Amino acid sequence: MSATVGLEIITPSELFYDGEIESLVCTTTDGEEGFLPGRLWCCKLLGDKGKARIREKDGVRKTLSIKGGYVEIRDKFVLFTEEASWTER
Repeated sequence: MSATVGLEIITPSELFYDGEIESLVCTTTDGEEGFLPGRLWCCKLLGDKGKARIREKDGVRKTLSIKGGYVEIRDKFVLFTEEASWTER
């Protein structure tokens, strides 16, 4: 069984996503970066236009478009972005 962590994706208008994931990959200002549960804490700026890919605890993979913001990696992952929309579900 893989380790999981809570992820919230928050836009100015809504809590876009709230669930348990195994991994998160997103476009930061440094390029594409991946995050796993139990890793070092960090805070990264997101690219003006980019993608985020999540793998949920049941193995389902989802992709979304994001616009700016930042991601905070701690005991729980929180991605704050100006806009979010699903591209693949």
